Formats: sequence, structure tokens, C-alpha cells
Amino acid sequence: MEKVSIQEASRRLNLSQTSIREYARKGDLKASKEPGPNGRSMWMIELPEEGWEDPTKVIYMELQKSFSHWWWPTGERSGYAHYVDNVGIEETVPEFLCGLISANIWVTKELYKDEYCPECVEKVESALASDELLERFRNHRNRLGQR
Repeated sequence: MEKVSIQEASRRLNLSQTSIREYARKGDLKASKEPGPNGRSMWMIELPEEGWEDPTKVIYMELQKSFSHWWWPTGERSGYAHYVDNVGIEETVPEFLCGLISANIWVTKELYKDEYCPECVEKVESALASDELLERFRNHRNRLGQR
């Protein structure tokens, strides 16, 4: 197995250096102190086998598959549901398509048409590659809005 610096492990595994250190402390990533430049020792991380994934990101990806990309930005589940664009690399901080950043995300179930963030809807619709996908998305929102 290849050993690399914490900084290089962060880059290759697409995780923050803080996460790399935490996984090393917990034993999820193998780490050892080795001689480095200028006679100083440094922590080296043994890169995991190909296919290894950050467990936290796996959980969020599974949640996204199970429900949708649309999440509430507050525990009260009021206002608009937003489209999660990214959960960040440094920490799990959701960034919504409209630019809103939240401290956490809360699951949505079926939403009424007027519960979708208009800015997120506009960006999703403009990103859809085909008229068929766009029509399916609009039909989905309209169908749920009629319940």
C-alpha cells in the first residue's frame, strides 16, 4: 500500500485534512509517524484500497437516493425546500443550488408545488439537458401540487 502525507491523502481521497486526521485517530485509515524532510517526523497515511469511500458522504449519498435532492434548511420544515447542490468537503455543510448555506438538512417527503424554492427550481430547469427531462420534472411538481 502506498503511504502519503496527510495533505496528499486529503487531495486524493477528496476529504479535508481534519477528516483524514480523525479517520486516522479512529483507525479507519492506517497512519504511522515516519522520518520526513529536515529530520523531522511526519504522519503518513496508508491509502486505502481502491473503492474506499468516506462513510459520512456515503450516508448522505444514500439519503439523497432514498428521498430526493430537495431538503428543508431548518428543522421546522417551513418556508421553501431547497435543492442540495453540495454537502462540502471540509465539513458536512449543505450548500443549496440557490446559494443558501445551512447548518444541516432535514428530509422532505412529498412537497406542494409552492414549497419548492423558486430560485432552485429555475436553476434545475435550466440545467436539464432535454425537453423530456424538463417536462418530467414539471409534471412531477404539478402532480404533487394537486394532492
